[in-house]
Amino acid sequence: MEKIMFSMILKLQALFEKLKKRKALWFTTITTMALLGVLSTLYYLNSMPHRATKNLYESTNTSYFNDLDSKINDSLFNLEIIGSMLLSNPDFKVALSLQDNIPAMMEKLNTFDTHLRVVAKNDVTLEIYTKNLVKIASSSSTPILTPDVYDSEELQKVVTSNQPLSGIGYEDGQVFLRALFPIPNGILEIKRPADFLFDTYAASGKIFQILLDKDTLDMKKLQSFKYQKIGKNEVSVQSKVDNEFSQKIADLDFEKIIADKYLLTDDYFILAKPLLSSSDKKVGVIIVGESLAKENGLPKMIKKISTGLTTAALGLVVALLVLMI
Repeated sequence: MEKIMFSMILKLQALFEKLKKRKALWFTTITTMALLGVLSTLYYLNSMPHRATKNLYESTNTSYFNDLDSKINDSLFNLEIIGSMLLSNPDFKVALSLQDNIPAMMEKLNTFDTHLRVVAKNDVTLEIYTKNLVKIASSSSTPILTPDVYDSEELQKVVTSNQPLSGIGYEDGQVFLRALFPIPNGILEIKRPADFLFDTYAASGKIFQILLDKDTLDMKKLQSFKYQKIGKNEVSVQSKVDNEFSQKIADLDFEKIIADKYLLTDDYFILAKPLLSSSDKKVGVIIVGESLAKENGLPKMIKKISTGLTTAALGLVVALLVLMI
C-alpha cells in the first residue's frame, strides 16, 4: 500500500514539473483549480442557510408531535384510570346491571358523570353499548340513542378480545379520545371530545386540527352532523376551528406534507401526521399550524436564524472575492 501511495506521489510530482516547464498550461491549470475551489465554496455557502433552515423545520416536526403524543397519551391514561375506578365501584356495578331499566341506568350514569366533572375537570361522558354494538345509555346532556349498530373497529375489537382499548375515534359527529372497557353485557365507553386540544394549542398561539378520511366514514350518517370538506379527501368535524386557517389549507395535499415533514406557505407553518386506527390503518390526518405573523413564534425565529446564516455566508463570499482580486 505504501509503495502504491509513494508511486502516485512521484507521478504527481512529475506532472507538476512538466506543467511548470510549460508556464501557460501551468497558469491555466492553477487558475482553473482555484476557480473550481471558489465556485464550490460559493455553492456550499449559498446552500448552507437553506439546509440549516430545512433541518430546523424537520426537527420541529419531531418535537411538536412528540409533545402532541404526550398530551394525547396523558389524557387517554386519565380516561383509563377513571374507567378502572368506576368498574371497581360497587354502586357503579349496580348501575351497569340496570340494562332492563334504561331510564334508571341513565340516571345513575348522570350521577357518576357529575362527580367525574368535578374530579377530572373536563367534559367526560359515559356511554353503554350492548354486545351487538347498539348504544343504550349515555350521561350526555344531549344523548344520541338509536337502534342503529355502530360499525366501529374499536368496539368490535373489545367485544371479540374482551380486553380494554383506548385511542382516538370518530362517533356521532365528533372526534373523541376514548377508553373502552368490556362489561358483562356489553361495553363501557368513557370519552372526551378532542376539541380540548384546540384550546390547548390556541393558548400557545398554535392551531390544532383533526381531519378524517372520507373513505373511512359512513357519509350518509355524516350528513346528519356538521362537517367541512378540507383537502383532497378529508373532512373536519371539529366544533372549534380556525376558519381562516381552514380556508388556507382547503386545497392542500396532506400526504405530501406528511412525506415532506412540513409545509411553509405565505401565511402558515404547517405540520401533518397520519391518524391511525387501532389496527394501524390511516383514518385521517392530525394538523398543527402556526401563523408566520406571530411574534416570537418558531417560524419567525427560524427566519431570523436563516437570515443570519445568509448574511454570514454572503460575508464569506465577499471575502473570497476580495482575496481573488
